[in-house]
Amino acid sequence: MKALILTEYQSNLSAMLKGLKVEEIETPKPTGNQILVKIDGSPCNPSDIAFMRGMYNIKKTLPKVAGFEGTGIVVETGDNPEAKHLLGKRVSTFSQQNENGTWSEYFLTKANNCILLKDEMPAEQAACFFVNPFTAYGLFERAQKRGDKAIIQNAAAGVVGAFVHKLAEKERIPLINIVRRPAHVDLLKSQGAEFVLNLRDKEFESQFKELAHKLKATIAFDAVGGEHSGQLLNNMPSNSKVLLYGGLSGQNASNFDILGTIFHKKSFEGFNLGDWMRETKPEHFNEVSNFLQDLIINKEVETKIQKVIKLEDAFDGLYQYVTKMSDGKVIFNPSII
Repeated sequence: MKALILTEYQSNLSAMLKGLKVEEIETPKPTGNQILVKIDGSPCNPSDIAFMRGMYNIKKTLPKVAGFEGTGIVVETGDNPEAKHLLGKRVSTFSQQNENGTWSEYFLTKANNCILLKDEMPAEQAACFFVNPFTAYGLFERAQKRGDKAIIQNAAAGVVGAFVHKLAEKERIPLINIVRRPAHVDLLKSQGAEFVLNLRDKEFESQFKELAHKLKATIAFDAVGGEHSGQLLNNMPSNSKVLLYGGLSGQNASNFDILGTIFHKKSFEGFNLGDWMRETKPEHFNEVSNFLQDLIINKEVETKIQKVIKLEDAFDGLYQYVTKMSDGKVIFNPSII
């Protein structure tokens, strides 16, 4: 089978992209609880880029096929009943284990790493269904359990941001959206967002502090990290929490007021999708999956797609994704000739 192989970790972006190689490797054979998925589409996420640069918490024994998520048809299974039940079914799959990834014609994984997809689920949306929509739901659920009256999110023009916006809208919870471009301010407002702030505005910090205190926004979803994490926490009300779920800045969270954090009972906390999945009961996970699929099928929210490419176009396609991440996903389709 044809696959996109990561041969070594490279912190330099250009070197990392050039190091990806399309190779012919043996198609794996599923056993036991394993399934073989014929991949129809597999996106690139920020976590994929961080992983390939050696800047993620997961390290695989290289060389390995890259890619954390994808979609396709189960074409072969092991003899376990759970696996055999999926034969011929359309699934979304996700795995960060020390195994080959999804940027290939076929993907071997365990049956419990898959979600059954509804027939109406659009193909390109199915490719991106696992990581971002469930991350948004997990973050939002955390805020609901805390009883926060309003929510803050940065990188609000991205895919997670779109799903958080829809969830907040449905629950009528005020949402402060933070972006970095005037065009994104206009875009979110055109989509019905009430509160949108531009991080690059000179008055951002004072505007943000006033709004966060007015709305009693005591939780923030932070995909950026760096000095902005401290900027968020410093200007939020007492008893606030910043949930860190990404590091788009490439820097550790910093610049926070230590005494203010101590005496105003503020805190940082990490959020990881894998942990949320392990902590979530199967019945609830299936309910969430059906709910999110219905949102997409009914066109209430969707993942923006920049382009669909073949494996051989990895360098140009991934470079476009990294430099224009907020414009949408780039998806690999191994069937493209």
